[in-house]
Order: sequence, then structure tokens, then C-alpha cells
Amino acid sequence: MTYIDFKTKLLGIQPALECLKFLAWRVKKDDYRGTHKLQHYRWNKEYIKIVLKHLPKDKKLYHTQGDITDGYIYKSDEVEFCEYLAKVNKELNTTENGNITDMVMRKIIFVNLQRMGLVDRFNKNGILCDPDKKAQYRYVQITQKGLEILNAKNIFEEIKYFGLAFDRVFGGIIQDILDLINELEYLSEYEMMFFVSYLGKEYNGYILTKDRILDFITEFRSLRARSKTVISVMQEYCNPNNFTGNKTTKRDFHNWKNETQTIFDSLNLMSLFEYDERNKNITAKGKINGTSVKFKRSSLIKAEYFKEHEIDKDIQFELHHIVPFYFARSIDELKAIDDWQNLIYIDANSHKIFSLDKKLKQAIRLNFKADDAILDNLIGDEILLKYGINIKYRATLQERLLNYNKSLLGL
Repeated sequence: MTYIDFKTKLLGIQPALECLKFLAWRVKKDDYRGTHKLQHYRWNKEYIKIVLKHLPKDKKLYHTQGDITDGYIYKSDEVEFCEYLAKVNKELNTTENGNITDMVMRKIIFVNLQRMGLVDRFNKNGILCDPDKKAQYRYVQITQKGLEILNAKNIFEEIKYFGLAFDRVFGGIIQDILDLINELEYLSEYEMMFFVSYLGKEYNGYILTKDRILDFITEFRSLRARSKTVISVMQEYCNPNNFTGNKTTKRDFHNWKNETQTIFDSLNLMSLFEYDERNKNITAKGKINGTSVKFKRSSLIKAEYFKEHEIDKDIQFELHHIVPFYFARSIDELKAIDDWQNLIYIDANSHKIFSLDKKLKQAIRLNFKADDAILDNLIGDEILLKYGINIKYRATLQERLLNYNKSLLGL
């Protein structure tokens, strides 16, 4: 199938739908799979904690390198790593999680944990390696963030640390995913795959905001049974056998879908999301620790914000939670975060900066300089939002917003 044949077939399903035009455009891009940094692997919270728990707490662990064949003989300086694997597998077997082989541990588990910020990896000289670059790894060490997950006192601390870890690898879209679920009630695997995974990227000269993604999904759902035809056409075209060249020039529907499954599996670890394996969708949990939690529809909070601030919708602006849901320390705080007073209306580019900058994504303290807003992470990193350019709000509400922010942060 040629691209022209594919595009004609896809748009012919309903030529007026922008979501189909977007999909036809997206598959031409080299980054068509969107934000995906974790290797596909099925695990759970218990699994991760067992892997982290048995790592040395105060030193680097030297490990093997390369492929481990049937005839491989471990060297004396690799014995400690063998003992580590044995301890991990012994405990995993008691939880029905199965064994981890030497190569799976190094080439998948450690890679994912490093990208989540839970372990650091080093070369043979003990020099820290960049998780996004290839390197000859020889050592691994648990990080402070990894220790925080192990030492979490309650479910809310777990949600916080896993939320920060997954925001690190998924481009800062965890809060946005919750907002979309609150509006749509659920997200299907294909809605995540086709649309949500491109949130914050550029399309036709504009950054894709939650509102644009919401419009795409609403259109996609309007197709009802015909949405299966869209999936079929996408799958038929995105077959590596239709392309020549390397992985960059080829399109692979199966790998793309697996990466989406990894996002769902990761969200399912956070105790706030629930993955329905039978229907292949993800929702927000109705209860946490036996207590009911019901979030407001995003459209209702948005309407409250616009009413209180006396502003109109702008397609290039996006509502941003100052304090994300995963910073809540209790059910009451979780509900308090879900409020228009914890929102600011900022331009899409600024929202993208919050999503991608590792320091600024924790900028949760609000302040003002005249009419301009300042958000900082409490340790010196800050971003200035120019009034009318980067942020839209009613200046007379400054004191109310400041007091609400301080109450959420316990300041």
C-alpha cells in the first residue's frame, strides 16, 4: 500500500473529520509514535520495589556486560551481581511475578528504571551515563528517588513518587491524561495511541493542546463502529514490510501499540488509575483506600475558571494545574487540587516547558510580580509568565490564588 492509497482510503471513511487528517499527517512523521521512552515490559509496583530493594544502598553494583550465552562463565567480580539476581528472583517467585534473567535485568529493567530516575548507571570508569544515549554500562546504583519509593509511608507518597517518575519519561502529560479521563470518563488504547501520545507536539504550526486532543477523540468516537475501519487501515499501512530502509523510515503498528500498552501499564501502577484489560481502556479509580473519589469534569472546572477570571477561551492557551494531583497527601487534598483556584490559563508553549523541563515540572509555588505570575520549585528554579502573553487571569484575584496555593502546599 502506498502513502497515497493509504491517505485516500483513510480520509474516505469521513472526509470532513480533522482527526483523520491528523492521523494521515502523523504517520508521515519520523516521530509518529510520539512520547515513548520505556521499553515494553509487564510489571507492577511490587515488582519494581523488589528490584530496587535488593540493590546496595550505599555503593554501586558491578554487573555483567553484553550477551550472556549458555556457555558464559561468570567472572569473580560479577559474583555479587549473580547473588543480587538470585535474591530478586527468590522473592519474585513468592509473588508469582516470575524470574528475571541477567540480560532482561540489564537491557530492559535497569533501562526503564534509569529513565524513571530510580537508578543511575555508570560506565567501567564509574562515570554517570546519560539515559538517552548509548553507553557501555558496568555499574548500577539506586538513586534518592528510588529510595523514596521504597520508603513511602502511604499510598499518597507512592502516587507522588511514581507520578514524578512517569512524568519524567512521558513528557509531563500525566496530569493532562487525568484531565482528559475526567472529561471523557475513559481513554481507549487507540485513543491514547493515535491522539494523546502526541499531546504537546506541533501540528500544522500549532502546539496540540488538551482541547485539540479532546476534539480529535470526540470526532473519533463519533465514527462509532466505523472507528474499527480506521484502526484496520492504519494497521494495514503501518506494516514494516510496506517500507524500505531502517527503523526510522519504517512504520510499525505493533511496536506503536506495545508502547501505548506500556503507558497504560505504567499509569496502572499509580493507584489513581485503573486499567480495564478486557475493554482495553483506562479510567480514574472511584475509590482510594476505601474512600470514594469523584473528580469534577474538566469542562466544568474550565467554565468556573473562565467565569471567575472573566476571560474567553483561546485555542493557543491551556489550563495548567499549579499543583498536580500526585502532590496530594490525603483524599481531602486530592479533592482540593481539583479546583479552579489551583489552575492558571497559560500559553501552549509555556505549558510545554513545564512538561519537558525536569526542574520546572515541579514548579508548584505561585507568586506574582506586578501582574506577571511566577512559578518556582521551592529550590531556586522559576519561570516568569508575562501577563496577557503567557498567562490570562483576573489580577484582582491574586490574593485569593496565593492563599489557595499556600494552603495546598502547607505554607
